[in-house]
Amino acid sequence: MLGRLSHLELIQLAHKRCVTPLSPKFHKGQNGRVCIIGGCEDYTGAPYFSAHATALMGCDMTHVICEKDAATVIKSYSPNLMVHPYLRMGKLGEMPKIKPLLSKMHVLVIGPGLGRDEGMLKSVKEIVRIVLEEHDGMIPIVFDADSLYLLTQDQEVRDMVRRFPSGRIILTPNVVEFKRIKDVIGEDSESVEAGAYIAKKLKCIVVEKGTEDKIFSPKPFQDNKDKSWLVSSVEGSNKRVGGQGDTLTGTIACMLAFSRARHDFKLCGDDSDSKFEWLDYAMLSCYVGSTVTRECAKLAFTAKKRAMQTSDMNDRVGEVFDKLFG
Repeated sequence: MLGRLSHLELIQLAHKRCVTPLSPKFHKGQNGRVCIIGGCEDYTGAPYFSAHATALMGCDMTHVICEKDAATVIKSYSPNLMVHPYLRMGKLGEMPKIKPLLSKMHVLVIGPGLGRDEGMLKSVKEIVRIVLEEHDGMIPIVFDADSLYLLTQDQEVRDMVRRFPSGRIILTPNVVEFKRIKDVIGEDSESVEAGAYIAKKLKCIVVEKGTEDKIFSPKPFQDNKDKSWLVSSVEGSNKRVGGQGDTLTGTIACMLAFSRARHDFKLCGDDSDSKFEWLDYAMLSCYVGSTVTRECAKLAFTAKKRAMQTSDMNDRVGEVFDKLFG
């Protein structure tokens, strides 16, 4: 059981089981294709930081699907990202263009910079439906920011989330978002950790962000002593910056893409272990994402102190990944 392993053992296991090697035999895209879905006129930094973190972790191809008026701004941040202006404020986005793009992706992140416009949220709901019904829910989706708001407001979205295969949906709520989800889902009368109860009820992984990040599995549990979750308590930063959660979604998404390459696509041959399920890959991916993000925050704070900005920690993703797995 992963919950019994130490931090070092978890990192070593992730290196062995999840991280893909670099090889001249692989073609472009085999080491991960991730798409960040979000970004509107008011919020362009969040999808960029999420996508940038994904790219710096080593993902081959990183895309952003955003609102039309946000696309030029996001493109100006980096020529390394593929930006698609297919979402629309006030109405459904250009689904005929979005659908074929989704079919090429290994992992989706939904929410950074999304906002709460009705048309944007409607587009996200349709994307979730497409992944569930046309791709059998096999494309992992990381829910963050206002996609979590949609989850709490729309019963149909919650019902769709429950129908995904175990470990293919990951929620990454902060303190406020977690309380909102808890208010909708409820709590267990036996005083089981709320995150574990939510993971069980929604049949997804929950990454409860806080002083320490708790990563809850949807596997059945008995009580708080069952330890069916991981705790990431690596030292981070005493200063919180707005884009730290976006770095987290990007690093988790890249690890999920690597994990799919190993588990789903057998990129490294048949190195399968019958005892190591997709859910184990996904839990480890979330743990590594949390570790990398916290390490980046620590390095950035050490260098910049109170002047630390999101870009200071985001730019260190590659350095930290190499430190852990190089």
